Amino acid sequence: MTKLILTLITSLIISIASFGQTITYEDFKEVIPFLQKEDFKGAYEKTSAILNSTSNDNSDLRGIVTYMNIFSAAGMVTLDQMSYKKFKKNTKKFVGEYVVMSAHPCIDSTSNGYNSLKFKTNDNGKLEGITITSNNNNTSILCFEYFDYADKINPDDMVGKNVRCGGTLTSIETNPNQSKIWVARLRISNAFARIMTPR
Repeated sequence: MTKLILTLITSLIISIASFGQTITYEDFKEVIPFLQKEDFKGAYEKTSAILNSTSNDNSDLRGIVTYMNIFSAAGMVTLDQMSYKKFKKNTKKFVGEYVVMSAHPCIDSTSNGYNSLKFKTNDNGKLEGITITSNNNNTSILCFEYFDYADKINPDDMVGKNVRCGGTLTSIETNPNQSKIWVARLRISNAFARIMTPR
């Protein structure tokens, strides 16, 4: 989990300016310890502050922080720190926005695993990516993530490598039973898949 969280900031030594303020790389890194400790409330509060102090652009940095906010909120639901009602209210504003997920190891379509990416053909005969993100103990699934890619993807090029996906968040569906087994399904359109280069 720690390695997966750290991929959120790999190669992102950047800053963005908005509302007369600049969010620095150091500011952004302050979120990471919260996620490493699964302090979802701390991560949610920090990412909310970052998002509220920056303009709504299509930068990868904002996309990552947006995803971290949704992920953290889902984690809070599993710990009874946030209700499903509040989760829905807090996340629906992100529908239509650009999100960038953490990089995950890409596995073969016949394999199963948490916090990994695999490709499969959906009922419409189209290739899609699927990631199941969980907590450290794999006792709760925070998000099912489904990617509809803008360009043709060759899974064979990605299996065994760390791949980061993102795109436009088109919908967020919550668990109708409101249990802690899983919290949300995220559907992402116009998606990309980027192989991460080891540092």
